[in-house]
Amino acid sequence: MPDACAARVRRCAWSGHLPFDAALGANLRRWITGEGSLTARLITASSRFRVSKLSQRMERPLADEWHTLGLGAPLPVIARDVLLVCDNTPAVFGHTIVHPRHARRDWPFLGGLGDRPLGGALFVDPRVRRDPFEFARLLPHHPLAQRLRRALPEFGEELAGIMLPARRSVFRRGAGVMLVTEVFLPDLATRPAPRTATGMPVPMRPPR
Repeated sequence: MPDACAARVRRCAWSGHLPFDAALGANLRRWITGEGSLTARLITASSRFRVSKLSQRMERPLADEWHTLGLGAPLPVIARDVLLVCDNTPAVFGHTIVHPRHARRDWPFLGGLGDRPLGGALFVDPRVRRDPFEFARLLPHHPLAQRLRRALPEFGEELAGIMLPARRSVFRRGAGVMLVTEVFLPDLATRPAPRTATGMPVPMRPPR
């Protein structure tokens, strides 16, 4: 990644807390900060829910990702992009990266996941642990925001002018690590968020 691009990525800083922002209403904040399975909460809040896989391939991680995964260099990783769709409206853009050395041993379901939700495999495995959330507002130039606009050209103009709230967390199983980033789309500003998490929560690791 060119130095200028890497610098722009770093400006979309990740933080251990979601700061107050008048543009984030109480309903959207509940979506962003809620624990447990986001997929289960979306299913509860919609009449029809589906996952649309956009891509799953080897690529280099972003400048703000490979450090978080504990990699010593931006080595190629398995990257999976999906849309979580509620009532035919995209609600969340999901971006997952895994070091290929860990995929077959610690995340064996990943290769055949297809259009099934990732949470359906993570939240039923008692060996999976999740690190605390990090939060960010992704500016339009962030690579994930750009990737999302390419996936949703019909929403390109709407998404180009706003910062998108996002969260991410590292999941751990054995020696394997997986970074899952969830970008919250405008639909969730008005879709009522369940006040309690549904599905089995993945145990959280204490802050380090």
